[in-house]
Amino acid sequence: MDISKIELQFNRLKRHHSLSLDGKDKIAFLDIAHVLRIFVDMKFEIDEIVMRSGFQLDFNNTIKNKKITEVLKGNKFFSIPISSEVNSPDFLIKGLTFISNKALNADEVKKLYEAGPPKSTSTKISFVQWLGSSIINTADPANSEQPRLDISREIFIKRVANILGASHPDKEDLGENRFDPFIKEFNSIEVANGYPLSYYQLLEISSEIIRVLDSVFKVPK
Repeated sequence: MDISKIELQFNRLKRHHSLSLDGKDKIAFLDIAHVLRIFVDMKFEIDEIVMRSGFQLDFNNTIKNKKITEVLKGNKFFSIPISSEVNSPDFLIKGLTFISNKALNADEVKKLYEAGPPKSTSTKISFVQWLGSSIINTADPANSEQPRLDISREIFIKRVANILGASHPDKEDLGENRFDPFIKEFNSIEVANGYPLSYYQLLEISSEIIRVLDSVFKVPK
């Protein structure tokens, strides 16, 4: 793929990211999801350009917190760490969200408090590897067929685009992907004036892509 075509999509991503911060509506959400879906499709071409340019990418990845893992072990839970500050309409989002099927006791609450907010670390990995990193963790010990499921950035972007109306009409998908029930549940969680939590996850992803790849597409040709 010609670098100019990727640059065009990169500038498109920056525009839609900016519009998503100001748009405050479902259209902005769908548009940022769709342009991120295009970046998933271009992932190998982007890594090839990065390699030719002599760059080494440094992406932020959330560090798994052992204390939180210990508290959630053996329970049905849904965990979504957002480790970087996400600017959004009227709010700054940063923290960890998880849903558990049981009330936490005092000791567990204390452990979660001591664990603190999620942290990230800069990692030298390719764009393909970063997209393949897990950002959502779910577990259901009672489900013998699927006791645990990790959802990567790539899977999250693809499923949001496919089933929530970003890249295809929003309609019932009879051939539902195994990730879809979790993506739908994730999208049903509302924070900050009713915006879905998935909105902030998309903003975190797009913000990091813009931060890391901005220097790549400033290389003189």
